[in-house]
Amino acid sequence: MQEGSVGQRHGGRGLLVLLVVVGFLVAGLVGGLAGASLVREGEASAATPTIAASTTSPASRVQPVAETEATTPAGEVYQRYGKAVVDVIARASGGFFDEQGSGSGVVVDPSGLIVTAAHVVSGAPSVQVQFATGDRLSARVLGTDQANDLALLKVDRLPDGIPVAPLGDSDTVQVGDLVIAIGSPFGLSGTVTQGIVSAVNRSWNPPGDRLRTGLIQTDAPINPGNSGGPLFNAKGEVIGIATMIESPIRGNVGIGFAVPSNTVKRVLPQLEGGAQLQPAWLGISGTDLDAATAQRFGLSIQQGVIVLNVVSGSPAERAGLRPAQIRGNDIAALGDVIVALDGQPVQGMQDLAGRIGAHQPGETVELTVLRNGQQETVRVTLGSWPQQG
Repeated sequence: MQEGSVGQRHGGRGLLVLLVVVGFLVAGLVGGLAGASLVREGEASAATPTIAASTTSPASRVQPVAETEATTPAGEVYQRYGKAVVDVIARASGGFFDEQGSGSGVVVDPSGLIVTAAHVVSGAPSVQVQFATGDRLSARVLGTDQANDLALLKVDRLPDGIPVAPLGDSDTVQVGDLVIAIGSPFGLSGTVTQGIVSAVNRSWNPPGDRLRTGLIQTDAPINPGNSGGPLFNAKGEVIGIATMIESPIRGNVGIGFAVPSNTVKRVLPQLEGGAQLQPAWLGISGTDLDAATAQRFGLSIQQGVIVLNVVSGSPAERAGLRPAQIRGNDIAALGDVIVALDGQPVQGMQDLAGRIGAHQPGETVELTVLRNGQQETVRVTLGSWPQQG
């Protein structure tokens, strides 16, 4: 049993089983999530747009717009920071031939630091970075954060003329804000798309995977190859890193997700120091406690997490957490109801997932649970999310 799923969608009182795992590992995501499944980035292509030579007289030729004449926010952002966006080419041995995957990245420090998505470079022994200048340089993967799908690369030098993109404050992002995405969808380098922020602090549960929390949702077109590329605000600040899409057709349908820039800033020092951060694992599935269920069982509280299942061998089982008794699609008897984490009230599954996701495997948390009408404290040492396969 996996955790993290907010339950199948509460119809009547049908149990929406939310797989609580607390981690945000993004495996094979974005720009490239197909349907409700995760999709690895496709092979990079070196496609470069060309302009046919004109055979008309000089007076009738359309003159190119000078870089200083941009009149749209997207144009201005592209002119200032478009060259800070790079193609990330990861190669993994596939037998006789090497498999090649691609994504995007953005330069965030003049020393040659580049942020991208962890799934773009996951398992690749060789990574290269292609700049807008045409330079292709080898890059080292300094650190990864699998929970947030982030990776930090480093090249020995930046080519001349490559700017550094500033990281903005994602906490100030609001629904409706204009955003600009730059990346290499389907290998088309330097592609610019524009949209708005559709939601902030979005939680989303890829089918068969972990619940992700705290994401920025956007309708700016994001496709396979955009993974790891920046989401800019109208001022040219990076407010997110593209991580995944929700799509039944392996292409954009107006629902894309980005990891907030403040998350990037929080883990950047650790990644630069070589950290390999993993998502923490509690090992339960559960559903939100609501007023109707609280009244039915005579509870004095009306918010928390009803533990529905405890995974065998999980940290939750070792700590002695107790699941509810289920008959059919209904709860026959409550087990533990998690009402607080480290002394702070738990509002529901998304809250629990997000807060455990801020921890690392091996760390210990205190859960306050309602058990047989009495509150008890349970100490749980979190584990690492089990490898899929």
